[in-house]
Amino acid sequence: MNEVTFEDFPKNQKEFDECFSSEQACYEYLFRMRWPQGFRCSRCGHSGYWMSARGLCICRRCEHHQSITAGTILHGTKKPLRDWFKALWWFTTRKSGVNAINLKDLLGLGSYQTAWRWLQKLRSCTIRQGRQRLSGHVEVDEFYLGGQCSGKPGRGAGHKCAVAIAVERKGRKLGRLRLQPIDSCGIRDLTAFVQAHIAPGSHIQTDGWSGYAELRTTGYTHEPVFMTRAANKHSVLPGAHLVISLIKRLILATFQGRFEQKYLGRYLDEYVFRFNRRTTQSVGKRFWRIVQQLAASEPITNAQLAAKAIRPALAN
Repeated sequence: MNEVTFEDFPKNQKEFDECFSSEQACYEYLFRMRWPQGFRCSRCGHSGYWMSARGLCICRRCEHHQSITAGTILHGTKKPLRDWFKALWWFTTRKSGVNAINLKDLLGLGSYQTAWRWLQKLRSCTIRQGRQRLSGHVEVDEFYLGGQCSGKPGRGAGHKCAVAIAVERKGRKLGRLRLQPIDSCGIRDLTAFVQAHIAPGSHIQTDGWSGYAELRTTGYTHEPVFMTRAANKHSVLPGAHLVISLIKRLILATFQGRFEQKYLGRYLDEYVFRFNRRTTQSVGKRFWRIVQQLAASEPITNAQLAAKAIRPALAN
């Protein structure tokens, strides 16, 4: 099989329908994504194989049987690849995202829970392992997501989820984005977030919150910007505040402002995936990217889907 190139994706809905009109076409595309340099046995590493009548790759050396979806998030799926590809296309090409009700109606899935599990699996593929950390001029802030209710406002609001945000500034434009739920807005969690997502030596701009007090001693240039009577809140960290307002608007539109807190990380990962590809000329390129990441994914069980998404404290 030839290596997959950046041009190996449909450019629009019409091309998608033509390219993936059969189960075999989906199979061949996923095969190229999974083994761009040619098949390799997951047990012995041999490249020789033959194809069984059931579509299994059988190693010529050790006779290990391997399906195209084994060892990925599609491990054990009984649904046609065409349905998964439709879900992937819909998921990556809708600007405002998609919820489980939309997906259930689109594919005619049997229940809301099935559609919800599919979306959670797709969201788990939006973040590429080993991605580069942000660099240069980076704005860092924290905010809260959650429904409206009475109680303590601002930092420490117990009914809301704390989220850390970092976004690159490229002159007047914004670069890449990182988001992560955090347990608190204290020094420990904010410093860990910065170290996980921003390369040492970067120039970090924050507000005057004391939770960022140790950044200067951990390999960064830290510029705290304090609010003054002459400045409104949007003149301090304008890039971060713009993204925060967009996220809150999306959460309200897609989930009516309600979500289970333990799944927030996956929703934020989806938003980061879309934001960081907002200038991509072809919607098909986002589809190509997530199929590529799906092919390199690991199996995820229903129990894992229902559990809180866990991520490492620090990036490699």
